[in-house]
Amino acid sequence: MTSTDTGSQPSVDEIQRVVALAVRAPSIHNTQPWRFELTADALELWADRRRQLAAIDPDGWALLISCGGALYLAGLGLAAEGWRTTTERMPDPTRPDLLARLRFEGRQPVKAHVHETVTAARRRRTERRPFRPGAVPTDLLGVLCVGVEDPSLYASLVLRPGDRLHLAVATSWADDLETNDPAYRAELTTWVRPDATDTGEGIPPTAVAHTSPGRPRQTDVPVRDFAPGDPPTAAAGERMLDEQPAYLVLFSLDDDAASRLKAGEAYARLSVDAERLGLATSAMTQALDLPGVRNRVRILMTWPDHPQMIMRVGWPPAVNTAPQTPRRPVAAVLTVAPPDLD
Repeated sequence: MTSTDTGSQPSVDEIQRVVALAVRAPSIHNTQPWRFELTADALELWADRRRQLAAIDPDGWALLISCGGALYLAGLGLAAEGWRTTTERMPDPTRPDLLARLRFEGRQPVKAHVHETVTAARRRRTERRPFRPGAVPTDLLGVLCVGVEDPSLYASLVLRPGDRLHLAVATSWADDLETNDPAYRAELTTWVRPDATDTGEGIPPTAVAHTSPGRPRQTDVPVRDFAPGDPPTAAAGERMLDEQPAYLVLFSLDDDAASRLKAGEAYARLSVDAERLGLATSAMTQALDLPGVRNRVRILMTWPDHPQMIMRVGWPPAVNTAPQTPRRPVAAVLTVAPPDLD
């Protein structure tokens, strides 16, 4: 993937490949709330507030987590193109929607693990279907947790039965609160739709696991129902299994915009690392979506720091790859600034 260009800035072709990888980041309801701008010395990441979810993301928490994932993959893509970069987060207080700059610092050799990680990032899918039965060994989960390298963040496993029970109770309460909100249901209907593949955004029904009335999903902490109130239908050939997922919580020491952005970067990295380890993951954000709920769950769980993501981790289903959600084309999210003229 390394270009032969020796200039001080990546070529437009390189940047297009970088952004094509960046937009593979997971985002809340696949809203893809980001845009990129190529300037003379940096690739800028901007929030697209038009895609912020009013009902379940009133303070922009999920938007920043989502954009952080795109930032991580953009940095990975630039490294794969042979560019060394430095990251400036929230660089301009007067422009809060300018979330980050990836400044170009010159060429560097591409390490083998970068190519392997890019391959895993392209394979990664959010696994909304039931996991294959069987607990993931704690040692393997520990390998995943140590992938969080930022000293202001850390990942912790929910292992004790009492903690898992509390997490189940908190998530059930939060899930009921959202499901009974008409604005939430309307918002969900907007983003879970049959034409998602055509529009390049949202979640197609094929990417959502369905259950039959007599065979509810057997998992201790409830997962988000993407069709609340609709008659449940069983997907062809799909069996609802008794899952044994692991629950990994990503914490930050602070809870400002930069911390949330960095948490999104770490979440994307954890998801890609899990793919490299042969594991499947999905986000569980019901208990974190709303600011008041997030604070109450933190108190209930006696967490000293700020939970930024709860991940389900398990073995992927034995058959078929997880359905891929669509993405908008690069041209819809990338702007190339005109060169400065003397």
